[in-house]
Amino acid sequence: MSRSKLEKYLSILEVLVSNTQRFEDISFKTKIECGSLKRLMNFLTSHKLIEERPFDEGIVYAITDRGIAVFKTLRAKEYFKRIRTILPVVDEAKEVSPLLSRQAPEARGETESTQ
Repeated sequence: MSRSKLEKYLSILEVLVSNTQRFEDISFKTKIECGSLKRLMNFLTSHKLIEERPFDEGIVYAITDRGIAVFKTLRAKEYFKRIRTILPVVDEAKEVSPLLSRQAPEARGETESTQ
């Protein structure tokens, strides 16, 4: 399944949260082909979420404080989206559980005298 741009941006930021990375390493870790990655990283750089830093004979990319704030916000949003889908299931289980426990002896063919 194809990832959305937002998911791709999030995966780039996630790679950079732990440490600065070379372009090739970001491409490998995010599984985004180089052409697309360059466009995505240009967007992140232009919005000051990541920055280029000179390093030895090349450039590495680092996440900025602004990028960390956006990353945390997006992560929280994803977390709450997952929780929102789980909560109705938990609520339903709370309602069904007492009914099942009352019906359990009958379902097993037991009577209260055999328990």
